[in-house]
Amino acid sequence: MHLFKRSYSVLFLALSLLWAGSAAAEKTILPETEGLWEYTGLITSSGESLPLTGVFLIKDGIFLQQGIFNGESFDDLGSMAHAGTCWAGGAGLVLKANQTLSMSPVDDEKLSSAGVTDHDLKATRKGDDLTLVFGAGTSTIQTFKRIGDGNDMRVYQLADGTLALSDGYFVLVTGSAQGAVTGYGKFDQAGDVLTLNVIRWSQSDGITTRNLKDVSLKAFFDGKSLNLPDGKTFSVIN
Repeated sequence: MHLFKRSYSVLFLALSLLWAGSAAAEKTILPETEGLWEYTGLITSSGESLPLTGVFLIKDGIFLQQGIFNGESFDDLGSMAHAGTCWAGGAGLVLKANQTLSMSPVDDEKLSSAGVTDHDLKATRKGDDLTLVFGAGTSTIQTFKRIGDGNDMRVYQLADGTLALSDGYFVLVTGSAQGAVTGYGKFDQAGDVLTLNVIRWSQSDGITTRNLKDVSLKAFFDGKSLNLPDGKTFSVIN
């Protein structure tokens, strides 16, 4: 009887360690995808090319994405932004987006928030070029050029999103169905003054959507809250 109990205990411990190891393995990073990536192309599952200007930051299990599609009338262009966690799994890289946002100044629905979404991506890297194929390698193709390694990344979790500072760039993704502010560009910081040199920016209150590019915004950021020039304030929760 004692032998049975001992054998059961050993077996239980072994299974527990195996399960823990498997769980940990599911949450490991995919090193070849890490860094700050600039979009070079996007092809939909139907084969349509939708070029955009934007970035994808992947580092230490965190990801942020923001971009505005290219076109003739910048004020009318749609945008998308995502932020959440990622790990090695599925076809290569699994994303769990806590924010899934899309905005359009001209559509009836100015702001769409899909909330939490899951994505399975096939990832292929050649040097500084990265290809991510959604739908486990069967759907939308997104291509990138690496512009930073992300090693100096600072991440601030906001109540409804994330602010990341990395490689001299900022990426901001925050919002819900009630309103959203997203953007990326380069930044300079002097004390609590955070100058955001915007490359692309899109924000919406659900009624109107506004796009910005090539502008400088002087924000205040003390690590506890981000205060934008228009009065919007975002508290850091972690």
